[in-house]
Amino acid sequence: MGAWDTTPFANDAASDWLTELVESGSIAMVDEAMDAVLACGDDFLEASMAEEGIAAAEVTAWLYGRPGKSAEDTEALEDWVDDQEIDDDEGRLRRARKTVDRVFNEPSELKETWEEAEDYEDWRKSLADLKDRLKEVE
Repeated sequence: MGAWDTTPFANDAASDWLTELVESGSIAMVDEAMDAVLACGDDFLEASMAEEGIAAAEVTAWLYGRPGKSAEDTEALEDWVDDQEIDDDEGRLRRARKTVDRVFNEPSELKETWEEAEDYEDWRKSLADLKDRLKEVE
């Protein structure tokens, strides 16, 4: 078994995605990962796609100055965020929240996997925290 943790970047697919994002220098990957999750609609959402979507939602929180705790070294992500020029795209925040909701709702392989783990409640709290940090600024 590979990397497995309740934080957004600690799973294999999310970690690999984050490495690729930082190397790419492009914010497009963030939008693409969230859009892929949302495009599943009511169809079965595979775990790796869900992990990438959660990582993208977490990066979105970072882009808007709302980073969460992480089990990984995030210096490269911090540098990447500092290099980004983003507009105040409230639509991105909304899509990020919808991405978190979609991962947490059936049919979701990642949710099913976590439901069988003893750390399920910690994972659920991690997603709730992420969604809270993605609220629009009033």
